[in-house]
Amino acid sequence: MSQIRLELNSDSADKFNSYINSFRSKDLFLDKFLYFQINKLKREVARIQIDLDELEKKYNMTTAEFYTQFENSKLEDSKDFILWAGLCELQQESKNKLYQLL
Repeated sequence: MSQIRLELNSDSADKFNSYINSFRSKDLFLDKFLYFQINKLKREVARIQIDLDELEKKYNMTTAEFYTQFENSKLEDSKDFILWAGLCELQQESKNKLYQLL
């Protein structure tokens, strides 16, 4: 059996222990926590994809094509393009976190 050590202030530690103890086991707590985090990230990736799809349709190019051109300074710094680049990066971050949990 392995142990995990967290350094928390006493109020947070009390809340955390109380929450963990509300589950039948610490393993069950961890399973539920990971399940929640994984599904949260999946929803985030899907919500961002909806916005990316709208931008792809509006500008008639894929996100991959856009991002390559944007990174190579072949596109202007319009509000939509800055938003699009930010959404690309946010989605990639979420995907990276998701892959770490899977």
